[in-house]
Amino acid sequence: MSKNHFVVKTIRWFFVGINLTFLVIFDPSMSKDAYHTLPGPKGLPVLGNIHQVTVDKLHQDLEKWAEQFGLIYKLQLGPSQLVVITDPDIIQEILKNRPHLFRRMEKMDQIMQEEGVYGVFNAEGEEWGAHRKLIAQGLDIKHQQHYFPAILTTTQRLLTKWSALAKEGSSFDIQKDLMRFTVDVTTSLAFGYEMNTIEKGEDVIQNHLEKIFPIIFKRINAPIPLWRFYKNKQDRAFDHALLAINKLVDEFIEKGKETLLNHPEFKENPRNLLEAILVAAEEDHTIDNMAIRGNLLTILMAGEDTTAHTVAWMIYFLCLHPEYQEKIREEAKEYINDGVITDYQQLPSLKLLEAFAYETMRLKPVAPLLLFEPLEDVEVKGHRFSKGRRLLIESRYATSLDENFTHAQEFRPERWLRKESKCPYSEHQVKAFIPFGSGPRFCPGKNLAMLEIKMMVAMLVTNFKVELVTPAHEIEEVMAFTMMASPYQVKLTSIKKPQS
Repeated sequence: MSKNHFVVKTIRWFFVGINLTFLVIFDPSMSKDAYHTLPGPKGLPVLGNIHQVTVDKLHQDLEKWAEQFGLIYKLQLGPSQLVVITDPDIIQEILKNRPHLFRRMEKMDQIMQEEGVYGVFNAEGEEWGAHRKLIAQGLDIKHQQHYFPAILTTTQRLLTKWSALAKEGSSFDIQKDLMRFTVDVTTSLAFGYEMNTIEKGEDVIQNHLEKIFPIIFKRINAPIPLWRFYKNKQDRAFDHALLAINKLVDEFIEKGKETLLNHPEFKENPRNLLEAILVAAEEDHTIDNMAIRGNLLTILMAGEDTTAHTVAWMIYFLCLHPEYQEKIREEAKEYINDGVITDYQQLPSLKLLEAFAYETMRLKPVAPLLLFEPLEDVEVKGHRFSKGRRLLIESRYATSLDENFTHAQEFRPERWLRKESKCPYSEHQVKAFIPFGSGPRFCPGKNLAMLEIKMMVAMLVTNFKVELVTPAHEIEEVMAFTMMASPYQVKLTSIKKPQS
């Protein structure tokens, strides 16, 4: 490492440490908690372990230290003193006791609220309960059945596009299409607005989202809120985009209210999440337009990339283990009509595809890092944490241990079919697997995510053979708010359908 690179890296992590800690380290009660009795990597005075971590590989660094220091250890990043937790028992206890004993990092909530994004993701305490009710009612199984035709249409468009690419025989970045799919689906379900970026390319909402979300994430990690004193070109573009999308969302909300007024029958069967939220809001008059808007933006944020990244990792494994392309194709073929699954009720029958998704999430979870802090002094599984102590959860490490999953390093989707088979890999600890979280704040979008995953992957393997063009060893894990695959290219080959 060059001297200049070391200096830049040190300064960057010093300010990240400041960003994470605020002033909690000066609380005298901090000296009494578990941090001071735990093992951890040796660092430099003041700087701690800043020079030993890589920002976009932080999760991997944490896993290496877990091998050396155990399932719970301490880490210092500049002035920030963190307890790193990979123990599934402690993690489950923390998640079970949200939101009344633990909360997300406070600054994340502050930044998101400052930008008008306040919904189920960042709400805390009693307010979270009201937001959760809104979203849960809009994403339940009943409403998903009503949303299914829109997801089917989007899947058919993706099939048409991929068929053309397969005919050309050229390689392409499939991750971009996965993002277009999830953006189209999420926007349709949220607003009843047909974006159709798969066929048309970019859309006004997509353009705004591309400016808004990266800046929010950047500000969450900024050591100094410079944008409050001076706004550069990116900040001004962000302000313009945020104003425009809030205006647009408000217009959708007013149109939604007008639609429900003119068509009260839609209250029984809302056609999109907006209508479902508006119906729920009628029962709770404390829910205003800001809360409705904040939750719609939250859904856009949460639904845009997490599902797309999971499918990208699934395609990666389908190429590494091509035998599963044939196995999933065989499972899905009796439910396929014109290249896609057209009956919502048939999706639960795709057991192997679901198992393949779970095994992918076990080895490549898109959200392996979670950052919490206690709301009061607490003791968890014999470890005392003071109010405000930074608790950095790394959830993947536990799933890589044989004590939790038989032959944990091997990719074996059959381990999730233990009820249907005598698979030697079927023994595992469910508590160590939390791709959708756990406890009261379990992800309300799980079923919708699985629906999208099954629709995309069943369509893919039924119609095409997919191969990596980018060498597998060049595809890396990149930690950037979510854990994604570095860009890679694939090639699709159309599968000849048997003559009828």
